Amino acid sequence: MFETIEGFGDDVVALRGTGTVTGDDYRTVLAPAIERATISGRKAELLLELGDGFEGYDPGAILADATVGGGHLGSFERTAVVADADWIRRAIQLFGGLIPGDVRLFSVAERDTAQEWIGARD
Repeated sequence: MFETIEGFGDDVVALRGTGTVTGDDYRTVLAPAIERATISGRKAELLLELGDGFEGYDPGAILADATVGGGHLGSFERTAVVADADWIRRAIQLFGGLIPGDVRLFSVAERDTAQEWIGARD
């Protein structure tokens, strides 16, 4: 599932993936968060933490990523992905260059640095 990470400005979509992320998570959590962050037509920033407790995506999430996520690719100025899983890190290294905006990969140990880069608010 996706959980919202609090403490960020209105232009930041900050989510933590735990357990298995589903297609419903994309439709009910991610898509509305992107719409709120970009309501004025501005670009947003994305923080996606896929660390401890993250087990993976179900098939519905993979399809939703292609439709929901793909439809919002140009919505982000910066994207930070926090993950230690080799398959996630390889995917970001391979495909991160295809995502518009600045995409950076951080390890779980660098979570605070990723949050600072995205722009955490006190």
